Amino acid sequence: MPFKSRLNPHVDQARAHAAQWARQMGMFDEEYAQWPQRWSEEKFAGADFPLFIALTHPDADARELDLVTDWHVALWFVDDLFLPLYRRDHDHESAAAQVERLMLFLPLDGLPRPLEPGNPVERAFADLWTGTAATMSPLWRRRFVASVRRFLDGVLWELEHVDHAVTDLIEYLGARRDFGGLQFTAVLMEHAMGELRPDVLRHRELRTAVDAFVDAISLHNDIVSYDREVEEGTVGNNGVEVARQALSLNRRDATALVDGLLTARVDTLTQSSEVVPPEATRFVESLQEALAGSYLWHELTSRFDQARATAGTVGKPRGLGTSAAYAFCGALRN
Repeated sequence: MPFKSRLNPHVDQARAHAAQWARQMGMFDEEYAQWPQRWSEEKFAGADFPLFIALTHPDADARELDLVTDWHVALWFVDDLFLPLYRRDHDHESAAAQVERLMLFLPLDGLPRPLEPGNPVERAFADLWTGTAATMSPLWRRRFVASVRRFLDGVLWELEHVDHAVTDLIEYLGARRDFGGLQFTAVLMEHAMGELRPDVLRHRELRTAVDAFVDAISLHNDIVSYDREVEEGTVGNNGVEVARQALSLNRRDATALVDGLLTARVDTLTQSSEVVPPEATRFVESLQEALAGSYLWHELTSRFDQARATAGTVGKPRGLGTSAAYAFCGALRN
């Protein structure tokens, strides 16, 4: 990892806010806390989603950090629960209908609609969208809504493929890039930094940088989440497993192959800051910092390590005044 991560100083406030907000949305209600086991107040604290946002948005002010954290928590909730809940009953039709209804809560004019939210995700979208859209252009709103739609379509795609996994590595990588939530992350970064102009967005070099950022985080996540996904029975949609099956490799060699692809994408992102339009340089540097922050979050969180879930991150100092502990740890690891 050639980049350095920085920690947003408002991380402790974001932790307190995110837990309270998720509770208000109903994400800790009993029906969700029991399926899967990792979505409960205790597991939520151990995953430390606000730390991920604080490491990937180090310069956001406190209000913006809360907003970005809430959006990501909402999508993590979808990712963690839509697949298990709908997969349990093999109810693809209801899952697709739910996605269509969710999009009704993201009108392009940014104005509230007379819709009564019926679940935590609908409440989250209704709560967040009007304020998010208020200061952004219609073009950005369309891009943001499209990124949410792509993510939700990805959840549907994974639901359809979890029992019939992709066996071609190139197809898998394309689907991971198209459907993963990281395109959403990249678009949302502009909410605090300022919108990129349409002519800048059209530059091939910038699109290459965003794709490299998305691919790098996705491939890294595949490597570190492999054991967890084996336990959950969802490993068929993991790049290491796709490589293992497609190329008849053992796990070590499949991991090495994916790691090679990951390294190549990091190298691409390294070079991108030198070739993008000047107006996009700071944005690409933010992608680089965010990638380093994602690496560190994966090391610190209990989300990907069952042993650490009971003995590691949950036991780290938490609450007001503990940011320095994470910053110090980040300095050591970087």
